[in-house]
Amino acid sequence: MPRALVLYSGSLASTVAVKLLATGRNWKVDLLYLRTPFLNAVELVKARAQRLFPGFGFNSCGLKREYNVYWHRVVEQGVPFPCGACRSLLLFKAARIMRRKRYDLLVTGEIVGRGGLGAKDLVRLEKMVGLQGRVFRPLSAALLPPVRGDDDLWSVPKLALCGDAEEELRDLARELGIPPLEWDKLDSCPLEDEGFAARVFTLLQRGPVNLNTVWLMQFPHTFAAEEFVMVVARSPQECRELQSFFLPDDVRLYIQVPHSPLGLVRFREELSSAEIQGMLELCARIIAALGGYAPREEVKVAYRLELSNELDYLYVRPLEQEYLERLRLPRLNSEVRLVYLD
Repeated sequence: MPRALVLYSGSLASTVAVKLLATGRNWKVDLLYLRTPFLNAVELVKARAQRLFPGFGFNSCGLKREYNVYWHRVVEQGVPFPCGACRSLLLFKAARIMRRKRYDLLVTGEIVGRGGLGAKDLVRLEKMVGLQGRVFRPLSAALLPPVRGDDDLWSVPKLALCGDAEEELRDLARELGIPPLEWDKLDSCPLEDEGFAARVFTLLQRGPVNLNTVWLMQFPHTFAAEEFVMVVARSPQECRELQSFFLPDDVRLYIQVPHSPLGLVRFREELSSAEIQGMLELCARIIAALGGYAPREEVKVAYRLELSNELDYLYVRPLEQEYLERLRLPRLNSEVRLVYLD
């Protein structure tokens, strides 16, 4: 009996894909939910899987190292961001599991045209992880090259869905007997905020980025140059939340007055002490500008390395608004349109 591993997120698309696979000849099917830093609804997904597919196995596995180590490399290769870059890491993990447990086929609910991924992109992703011809996407199979061992799938419908296809998916769900209560999304990805995604993409284009830095991009006021990333917390709540993000080599900046903005600056590792000192004046001017000081007013800004108790000071004038906006990363919840790379 052939064995299929299904990447199951609990979404309507992946649920319909499993139902379509189940209409074919006997397959040994296992569902796999991959937890990522952005999506981790494992208990909800498991409960849905048990309700809809009680005869199928269910496992979950986490991806964290893959994001810290490989995400930057994937972006360098021109994979569409964000959906293509994340999808490539999911396939990378699934490929390792398939080889280890000897599955014949990987099944996904991917649809041609979603997330900026065309047919060529989907084929390219499976090639990148060594799964060429072994990924079956029943929802768009008619638009894609045939998979290896297609004879075993002769009785599984091969559809031609493209793009959003929400209405078509709901019609299919009704035909396949999937209750409407099981149609809702179980989780939402923060990268759906195009401003947040654009911030992360900007940083990944410059080099490797750890997940701590990625989550810093959810603060409203973020700035970046080639030499550093800077986050400024302005409200008391933001200041409290920012405290947990400081790493030993980060620099803390603030003005010694009540309700001062708090700045976290993370410099590139290869910078010399002299280069860092030169950039600190620019960062201090950003803090002064966000502190609401007059353009020509001299402001005393305190700073220290996070692992040190030694406090030092810079006397600066607030950064000009035009320069401030050039350093500012795209705003959250914005209408920034990502350029999906071919």
